[in-house]
Amino acid sequence: MIFDKIFLDDREFEVEGQLRIKEADEVKLIFEDLNLGTYLKELHHEDKTIDHLVIKNVEETRYDTKDVTLTHITIDGKHYHATFK
Repeated sequence: MIFDKIFLDDREFEVEGQLRIKEADEVKLIFEDLNLGTYLKELHHEDKTIDHLVIKNVEETRYDTKDVTLTHITIDGKHYHATFK
């Protein structure tokens, strides 16, 4: 699924990317935005739990969950790959 907006707790990012729901409790995002990538790297380094994660496409909610952790973030060329559980 395609998304264009992400809300992480009180932060909002307007970024386009792909959303893949891997399992009931795991979602993977693929995107190119440097600001979001940097923010997620900081979260991963701090091992901080995200209280509320919302992913939208044209104001339609695609994914909405609470109390998740960023378990993995990598960069492959120009794409970031982030996994939340």
